[in-house]
Amino acid sequence: MPYILKKGTLTDIYNYICKTYLFSIEDRFHGFAESIEDNICNEIITLFSDKRPIIRWYLNSTEQLEMDIDARFVDSLDIHNKICDFFTGLSCLIDDNIFLLDDIIKEKPLVLMIFTPQTSPQIIEDTLSLQQAT
Repeated sequence: MPYILKKGTLTDIYNYICKTYLFSIEDRFHGFAESIEDNICNEIITLFSDKRPIIRWYLNSTEQLEMDIDARFVDSLDIHNKICDFFTGLSCLIDDNIFLLDDIIKEKPLVLMIFTPQTSPQIIEDTLSLQQAT
């Protein structure tokens, strides 16, 4: 789910992740906030729930937000709700929509859910391309 970020947003996202009760991160990334804007070096921060890797945050660019969900571990309503709460809060933080895409289909990624600030997540029941959603 790519998104063009404003300067300082990576630090805000990192702090949000560290403060949330929903997920934990690897110990080696604790205290990373001071240098996250300057040290983009293709790192991947994994967010865990009960020691299971649920979300990966790809630090490829200071201007783009890209995360993915490991669907193998989304095996309960509790995990699904944690993910929805996390992305709803994240959309409020960046004050923009976040689109959960099914990008396994090679042609055009399909939108599965839309997280809008201050709104409940929207599950897309029909076929909706990212171009149609934006």
